Amino acid sequence: MKLRLLAFLIPATLHAGPYAGVAGPGSPAVSKDDSRIVAWASGHSEVTYGVDVDNMWRTPEKATGKATTDVYDIVCLGNGGQITMYFPHSVRDGAGADFAVFENSFSDTFLELAFVEVSSDGVNFFRFPSASLTPSKVGPFDTTMDPTNIDGLAGKYRGGYGTPFDLASLPDSPLLNKQRVAFVRIIDIIGDGKTKDSSGRPIYDPTPVIGSGGFDLDAIGVIHINDGDFSLVNFTLTGTTAALEWQSNPGQSYRIESGTKLDDWQPVETVTARTNRGTTLRTVNFAAGPRRFWRVVRTSP
Repeated sequence: MKLRLLAFLIPATLHAGPYAGVAGPGSPAVSKDDSRIVAWASGHSEVTYGVDVDNMWRTPEKATGKATTDVYDIVCLGNGGQITMYFPHSVRDGAGADFAVFENSFSDTFLELAFVEVSSDGVNFFRFPSASLTPSKVGPFDTTMDPTNIDGLAGKYRGGYGTPFDLASLPDSPLLNKQRVAFVRIIDIIGDGKTKDSSGRPIYDPTPVIGSGGFDLDAIGVIHINDGDFSLVNFTLTGTTAALEWQSNPGQSYRIESGTKLDDWQPVETVTARTNRGTTLRTVNFAAGPRRFWRVVRTSP
């Protein structure tokens, strides 16, 4: 959303493509007030700004919490920038859309686009398939983009409406647990046609834009969450040292407990989960004595 350009923008006639159209009745666009949304992004693990973004827009905390219609309540990634967000609970693959990405466009046809990737472990990321049929370059003042020519890219809809993403559309991989997606990464597309969609076609969006260039992330809303059990993925006991690694939601609080009996657990340490990984590692020392049992308990909601 580039406010200073509003006075110069003139809509153009659209020619329908094969994909869903503007937000409204019958559209898959997800309203910020959609009752299916049960959680919102709660933090970011990394952000790398692209070019042509002023300091006033470098505000990643504004991408947490509920989407709004305040066009200033965003983080601007800059041209070619990216950000990785995490959530109170992992995203899981359910029926239909699993989460939605919100941008702040003032118009159905002024659309700044971004790739979307997800990860379970914070290391291996998987990109959603994308399609761009916009036929030619889009100037920085143009409102000529037709959302029916766009699929699988964030920024397809005007502010207040999120672009939905379904984890089922990603190929299966042993490196991606679709029931425990901890991270969503947004990568701005410089829309001069040099960046390609999944079929090798050029992607166009308003270019060049300076000062507040690139994708403006408002929020990410989660439709399907995994707030159930988590697993201890590794445990090593050496003498009086115990090393534990467990599935964790970034930024959440966990308590390591130990006991000599299964009905007598004593707290050992409270740990905040790593914000850049889908698991947390901790090594604790204990006094020699009877055989001990160990477990990890989630303490934050």
